[in-house]
Amino acid sequence: MYPHQEGFENWCRGPQRLSPKSIENADYCLDHFFTYAEVNFPSSDVNEITASNVRDYLQQLATKENLQVTTVNKYVSYIKKYFYYLALAGITPSYRLLDLKGYSFERRKTYVIDWPEHLPALIPYVKQPVTLWLLQLFALGYQAKELLGIRYSEVKDNLGEMTDYLTGTLSFEKDPDPYIFASRSGEPYASTNNIMQLVKTDKDLLSPMPITLTNLRLSYVYSLISQQKYSDKELLEIFRCPPKRLAYYQYNAAQCNLIPFSEEMLKKAGPNAAPARKYAIIS
Repeated sequence: MYPHQEGFENWCRGPQRLSPKSIENADYCLDHFFTYAEVNFPSSDVNEITASNVRDYLQQLATKENLQVTTVNKYVSYIKKYFYYLALAGITPSYRLLDLKGYSFERRKTYVIDWPEHLPALIPYVKQPVTLWLLQLFALGYQAKELLGIRYSEVKDNLGEMTDYLTGTLSFEKDPDPYIFASRSGEPYASTNNIMQLVKTDKDLLSPMPITLTNLRLSYVYSLISQQKYSDKELLEIFRCPPKRLAYYQYNAAQCNLIPFSEEMLKKAGPNAAPARKYAIIS
């Protein structure tokens, strides 16, 4: 048996709803993995095994045992699932395979990361300045459910290099402290759909990742996780989420295709509309 096998099997059988055959396959892969670990790793303790150790194991599966890539990918899937379970169960302090990039499936979700650090570079390329407000607020850690109630006074001191541009897109005639996303009456929009209706003209700004509320939140989250400079405690505070949600984020970040933002992406598309102006208002 491999470490924590009974708990893992129960988790697979319960919340994960895996078939008996899938659990049998997982047991076989993990048994093989830990047999190898006992001989070849500095330690086979689950709290000591690193992504580098796992990568070496996968490499020998492909080269020395001549397994097909699709077969190696099954090992990758079961090993990641196992370490994800360990993190959820509190057996390991965090998801230990965050930086495992070994063999992966072709159809992976793609996210552009690190764009929060380059917002000024986007100014010449937006068609709707409201798009930059949306990006800025996600870069400050706001969630989609919070967007409609945000007023200028809440964020004005945190806009950095974007202060002049973003302030210039708002109207202060009816309200000295306007909502960021407001209708002609000055009242906040009733739905985030109103915001996305304006932003749709810039949906390809961060291509190949289309701009959606979910994509912006997750790409912000994955940007911080991929930097690997924050402790789990710090990430929990930044994301304002429970430990299980953080483990989920870390697990997915390791499986997604993360593309670092670069200004070269923008130059290929060419500039669209640079001037700061009051964005079109939906009544």
